[in-house]
Amino acid sequence: MSIADVVPSILAHIDAEAIARDTLEFVKVKSETGQEGEGSLFFADLLRREGLDAWLDEVEPNRANVNCRIPGDGGGAALLMNGHTDTIPIGNSAPPLRDGDWIVGRGAEDMKGGLVAMVHAAAALRKSGVRLKGDLWLTGVIGHETPAGKKEGPRRLITQLRAGAIRADAILIVEGPCAIWAASLGSTIYKVTIHSPRGPIHTIKVPFAANPACWAGRLLHELAELEQNFAAVPPHPLCGREQVNVGILRGGDYMNRLPTPIEIVGTWRWQPGKTHANVAAQLKEICDRLSQESGLEFRFAFEAAREPFDTPADHPLVRALARAGQRISGSAPSVIGMGLVGDGNLYANEAGAPTVYYGPAHETAHSEQERVSISQLVHCAGVYAFTALEFCGSC
Repeated sequence: MSIADVVPSILAHIDAEAIARDTLEFVKVKSETGQEGEGSLFFADLLRREGLDAWLDEVEPNRANVNCRIPGDGGGAALLMNGHTDTIPIGNSAPPLRDGDWIVGRGAEDMKGGLVAMVHAAAALRKSGVRLKGDLWLTGVIGHETPAGKKEGPRRLITQLRAGAIRADAILIVEGPCAIWAASLGSTIYKVTIHSPRGPIHTIKVPFAANPACWAGRLLHELAELEQNFAAVPPHPLCGREQVNVGILRGGDYMNRLPTPIEIVGTWRWQPGKTHANVAAQLKEICDRLSQESGLEFRFAFEAAREPFDTPADHPLVRALARAGQRISGSAPSVIGMGLVGDGNLYANEAGAPTVYYGPAHETAHSEQERVSISQLVHCAGVYAFTALEFCGSC
């Protein structure tokens, strides 16, 4: 059976009203990071309702990943589709509702809509009688949204991938812009702490040249020079150039008391081809040099380090997505990169699984007016279904 033979049936089984209804009901389920239990249950029940074999994999009490395997008949590549069931805090977000073509509410775009589209894609394949050659996995993880989430769900999934309990030749994350997001910068949060051996004494006893504030300025100057150097290097064709920036600068508690310690905290993002070890060596060189020049102690630390990923344009999953997009909309989707980091950085580097994203949109995530287009979810459901057919093969 060729793909062309089943196109009408698959498209006929992608029901816009059902997708809208299921997305709105999912958005109504509170599943903030750390309290994802009800969200995972809803997602698992949605899969089961569509005749798919889903089970809960408890990561922590009342915090479960959801796994679903659609076994292939053999001879094809295995594809894992993935998303996260948790959301940032609801806060003052608009309440869940339908407004014309839009589903509104916390988690609509980020990313319950994509998960629902994924389920309906798999259901359309089943209802059309399609048999895939390779396994298709549908997975939802907890603990995605930082800082409350510590990537507990993605890391559990990575452990299973590395152990072979789940096998995937590639991963499609059903989130992000309506384009093939195939590359991301690496990223880390750095913190430099400057200490004076004199302690917090009266500033009249310390020359300005020995004040940690003076040397904090020197460090900022060094970072500014790094930024100029990064700007002079050709950017990565998809995800742009390396960049360093500062978000927190704090120190001191009184106008004539030596400000020690002083903290400078920021982000550092780097291109594919460079590693976190390279970044750490650069910052160490700066801190060691300034410490020697100043007589002060410069300590540095990193957290939330993510290596970049760059899935080649000729990878079978990228090609499958391009053909699926062409089939649905008449033109192949763009291949893009982003400076943002996410679970794709982890899956590509720690699980060794080539990863790309394709979602309905990346415009309102984390905003108070979060929303997702129903028509875009229908589009994505079709793209996901035909991507599975192209990548896994059909019998």
